[in-house]
Amino acid sequence: MAQNFLDNTLYEMDNLDVLRGMNSETIDLIATDPPFNTKRNRSGTAGFYVDNWKWGNTDRLPDQWRWNEVHPKWLEEIKDDHKALYWAIDAAKHCQGEDTAAFLCFLSVRLLEMHRILKNTGSIYLHCDHTANAYIRMAMDAIFGKKNFRNEIAWCYTGPGSPKMRQFNRKHDTIFWYCKGGQWTFNKEQIRLPYASSTITRGKYDSNSPTTGSGLRDTKRGKVPEDWWDNFPSGGQMSKRERTGSPDQKPLKLYERIIKASSNEGDLVLDPFCGCATTIIAAENLNRRWIGIDRRKDARYHIITRLMGISPEERERLEKYAIDKEWLDKQTRRYEMHYQTEPPTRTDQNEQTPPELAHVYPIETQYQLRHAEMHDILVNQFGLKCWGCNFIPPDKRYLHLDHIIPKTDGGTNDIDNRALLCQPCNTKKSNTMSLNALRRQNKREGYMQSNAPIDLQAALAWTRNYLIQSIRETPYQIKINKL
Repeated sequence: MAQNFLDNTLYEMDNLDVLRGMNSETIDLIATDPPFNTKRNRSGTAGFYVDNWKWGNTDRLPDQWRWNEVHPKWLEEIKDDHKALYWAIDAAKHCQGEDTAAFLCFLSVRLLEMHRILKNTGSIYLHCDHTANAYIRMAMDAIFGKKNFRNEIAWCYTGPGSPKMRQFNRKHDTIFWYCKGGQWTFNKEQIRLPYASSTITRGKYDSNSPTTGSGLRDTKRGKVPEDWWDNFPSGGQMSKRERTGSPDQKPLKLYERIIKASSNEGDLVLDPFCGCATTIIAAENLNRRWIGIDRRKDARYHIITRLMGISPEERERLEKYAIDKEWLDKQTRRYEMHYQTEPPTRTDQNEQTPPELAHVYPIETQYQLRHAEMHDILVNQFGLKCWGCNFIPPDKRYLHLDHIIPKTDGGTNDIDNRALLCQPCNTKKSNTMSLNALRRQNKREGYMQSNAPIDLQAALAWTRNYLIQSIRETPYQIKINKL
C-alpha cells in the first residue's frame, strides 16, 4: 500500500489513533517495548491509556489497568470477529485476574492494527515481562497465527536480589518474534557472534584435527546467536552516557541486533511505544527510516537529546528547553525529523486489506446494541423459539445470539444479521455455516421440530427497519445510504 505519512516522524499522542490512521502493509519491522504489567502508574482501556510517569520520577507505583474501564461493546466486537483472541483475554481474566485481562485488552487492540500495517515480509518483536508474557503469547498466536511464531527470545541479565527472597532471581525479559507471512527478513550474516575458544578447540572445529574447509570457514564466520541473549547490559550496567534516567530503558545494542536481523538498510522501522527512543536511535544508526509514537508531552525533547548524543549532565543543562517550542522546532529541522500531534488519515480503505478490528465504539454511539440488548429485542419480538430447528425452550437462557450470515462470509454484527439458536444449533452452525444452510441440514437429519418456523424474510425486514430507525434517532449518525 502507499505510505500516507512521512519518514522519520514522531507522533506525540496515543498510538492507537496513529496506528488506525496508517495505511495497510507499509511497515517493514516493528520493534517495541510496551508498558509492562507492573511497576508503573498507568490506567488504560481498549481505546486509550494514561501514563502518569514522568522523567526523573522515582515512585514505583503499581499499574492501574482496570477491567471495569474496558468498554463492553469492544469486547463483544472481539468475541464476534476474533474468537481466539477473545478466549485468550478471557483466560487471562480467569487465571491471572481482571487487571491483567484489562492490560491484555489494551495491548491486543493495538496488536491488531500492527498486524494490519506490517508488510507481508515484515516482522514484529514485542518485549514483555513475566507477569503477562504467557497471555501475550496466546494473544499474538491468535492475531499473527501460531505458524508465524519465530522465536521466544530470553534477554538475560544479572543484578542484586532481595535478601529476603525465597525464589530464584527473575533476571530475564521475554521478546516474542512473529513474522507476518511466509517470506520474512533474517540477516543472519550481520549478527553472527565469535565461537567461544573452548568450542573452537574441540570437536569438528579443532584447527589441529582433520576437518573440512567449510567447517573452518564457518568457525571464522562465527555462529548465529541462540534465542537467549546474555551479552547486553541492563539498567545501571549500561554506560553512563547511554542512560537516560528511564527505569524501563533497554540497551541500544539489544535493539540494534533486532533491527540488523529483521530489516535492511532503507527499511521502515516502527516503535509504537518509543519511550526513551532506543528503537529510534538504533534505526537511525543503522540507516533505517523510522516512525516513533509516544503520548508523553516531552517525548520529542528526549528523542532530540539522544540524537545529539549528549551526556546525562548535558541533558540536565538543556532540560529548560523541554517545553521550548522554538528550540524544539529548530532541532527537529536540524535532525531532519518530523513532529506530529495529529494522526495520519488512511487512504487505502477502498483497497483489499487484511481483516482488522473495524472500530472501538465510543460510549455515546447509542445505535450500536450490546449482545444482551439484541437478545432481549429478538425474544420480545419473535418469542421463545430457536431459529434453526423451531425448538421452544422453557426460558430465554436456552437461546444464544448468533449470526445469520457468518462473519467469514462478510456478515455484520448488527441486529439485522442476528438470530437466536438453541445450544445444539449454535454448536453445529459454528462460524462457517449460514442460518439457511443450518436449517437445510437440520431438515435432512430430522432435527426440525413440528412448531411453525420463524419467517426469516419477515424477521430480516423487521430487524433492518429497527436498525435504520435507531440510527435516525441518534445524533451520531453513519451513512444510511449504505443500508
